[in-house]
Amino acid sequence: MTKSLSLKSLSLKSLSPVVALAALGIASIASAGLQTRTVSCTKNTDGSGRCHGNFIGFREDAAATTSAQFRDDLAGNRSFYARATVPGATTDTIYTCIPDATVSSLWEQALSSRGFFDVRWDASGTCTYLRLTNGSLNTNF
Repeated sequence: MTKSLSLKSLSLKSLSPVVALAALGIASIASAGLQTRTVSCTKNTDGSGRCHGNFIGFREDAAATTSAQFRDDLAGNRSFYARATVPGATTDTIYTCIPDATVSSLWEQALSSRGFFDVRWDASGTCTYLRLTNGSLNTNF
């Protein structure tokens, strides 16, 4: 003889853990409105360095002078410029570089990006690496 389980035999008390677990599973998938705010810049003693983060992070940083920009003027001069105060410092530091030919080929995308960026430069101040990531965690519009 086989036993069958009918809905009549299930009580509300026995369903509570199942409903709670299902709700937790749904909540962990949703993440609606989640947004990261990232600001990180470093400069090495030789002048090389890196800045990465997203524009909303730079804009909403606690230090009023924190900013990041990808620039392109009418003469075709391109540069990356950022100001940030590293933890423990009392003044901000300027981080800047001019893109090499490879990085320059991505500059139009950088100018319109609203997501995460990672830019790195060598000791001569030449931007040698650029990564752009657009996604809902990084957007600010």
